[in-house]
Amino acid sequence: MSLSRRTVLTGALSAGTLLAGAVPSFAQPARTFTAAKPARIVVLTPRKDVGDVLGLRDFIASSGLSATVEVREVPQASAMPALLPEIRASKPDLVVTVFTPLTLGTVGRYDDPDPSRFLTDVPVVFTSVTDPVASRVVRALDRPGRAVTGTRHIAPVAVQMKTMLSYRRWKKIAAVYNPAEDNMVVAVRDLKEEAARQGVEVHDAALPRDASGAPVAAAIPDLIADAARAGSELVYIGPDTLVASGNNAVVAEHALAHRLATFCSTELPIRRANLLMGLVSPAVNVGRFAGLKAVEILTGAKPADTIPVETLNRFSLLLRIGAAKQLDLYPPMRLLNIAEIVQDA
Repeated sequence: MSLSRRTVLTGALSAGTLLAGAVPSFAQPARTFTAAKPARIVVLTPRKDVGDVLGLRDFIASSGLSATVEVREVPQASAMPALLPEIRASKPDLVVTVFTPLTLGTVGRYDDPDPSRFLTDVPVVFTSVTDPVASRVVRALDRPGRAVTGTRHIAPVAVQMKTMLSYRRWKKIAAVYNPAEDNMVVAVRDLKEEAARQGVEVHDAALPRDASGAPVAAAIPDLIADAARAGSELVYIGPDTLVASGNNAVVAEHALAHRLATFCSTELPIRRANLLMGLVSPAVNVGRFAGLKAVEILTGAKPADTIPVETLNRFSLLLRIGAAKQLDLYPPMRLLNIAEIVQDA
């Protein structure tokens, strides 16, 4: 498959009107919510300002559903055991979780749904979970098997690799990641398999762990230096909460210092840090898609356990010309023709 305006476009649902705020026709609601008694939605997110939350709120507000959206900021999934009893006691009608760690901390794995440790009696919609099947959040994408469904946000790894190789025929790339995040272990495994098919070598730059088993983010500069010495030409950053979300500026700074290109599979790090490029699902659109699923559940249009987990079928190519100039790696015209140029701050 070649890169074109048909395969790499600003992220949108197949039915683009959903993203513009139009709402599809739903079946007869099983419950009726009113202004006096609205549906109560609790959102659990590492940060309140992520696009997923903004998109979700926007869709709910435009759907006509009477609902309140309470956003709870939970920076670390380790806080969930203490928080869940409070959430359970408040009896929300639906819970939304953002990213893989908080989702697993809320619902657990489908083959170990311990009601004493996880929410099992409230429907949950997740957003931006990398691989819900490999992480065992759901049994299958087309039929989750429990009242948990949601949206994925990462382009298929073959498409990511094709995008990277369309910029330049890299011979060796370095994956900098947190091995304590299950989704990243899966993402790097898939990256290595696809790279091997394309004749590209992957340098494994997993964060080391301290004596307690916690990943050491302070090692990122040394990992990038090691990757450069090993002959890597590009640093790959996956959907990693610690590396991509928490340390994107560190990755960008040290990659540039070693004249390494960077590729990120999620949107916000590219917009915030001096990273070269990425192929992403805009987070606002992913959040709107999750909002659609929430409305389907709350109106009774579909049972939660039958709503498939889905990915947006179009992606945005983001390029930062400032980083390209610093690296003296100008993008090919065929990519410039389809990319969104991210302006330097």
